[in-house]
Amino acid sequence: MVVRPQNEEELQKREAIGVIRASRFVRRYAGSHKSIDIETLSLVHAEIFKEAWPEIAGKYRDENLEITDSKHLPPHHSKVFEQMSEASKEFSSKLNKLEQVEGLLIKATVQNDEMIQAVDNVVDCAAWIHHLITFIHPFRDGNGRTARLAANLILERYGLIGISIKMEKENKNRYRQALAQIDSVKDYEPLKAIIYEGLIDRYNGVGVKYYNA
Repeated sequence: MVVRPQNEEELQKREAIGVIRASRFVRRYAGSHKSIDIETLSLVHAEIFKEAWPEIAGKYRDENLEITDSKHLPPHHSKVFEQMSEASKEFSSKLNKLEQVEGLLIKATVQNDEMIQAVDNVVDCAAWIHHLITFIHPFRDGNGRTARLAANLILERYGLIGISIKMEKENKNRYRQALAQIDSVKDYEPLKAIIYEGLIDRYNGVGVKYYNA
């Protein structure tokens, strides 16, 4: 039985370790042949919190929440399961459309229109699941972290690379505005732009690390 942290400092340490553990879980899961569905999101969340806050790890919230510095009010807790279940159908449909993309991007050696469209389809799905989690806020805590890891799960499963979204100062405001843009007018382009920038940063990093470019 996991003993809860006794103070805030210990809690933060366990959550930080949990994010590392969840990142590794996402990487392994992306490389496996296991299916991805709406329940997979709970597995990611559980990896973050199972040692820090086991009571909420992988479980939908049973209380209402307000988001700091956001006008968005997440749905009543009694609606969370229903809304996540409804989203499951669209998520499955989006993933079915990406089935052929996985092999295409992994084997691609030349950039062409088909490859560009395939990458955009993957980024579109990553942005969609990212926003879904932040909009419904299905968990008591850690929704942003789970959303970013879920997006990485999509990116890595279908031949791209996991990213780190910058959250410092003006970057955080831009990130929040991108989510708000989807909330208000269903415009995913600002969030997709952030994901594309993250991909460029990571691929540039890979070049420096492995090829001394």
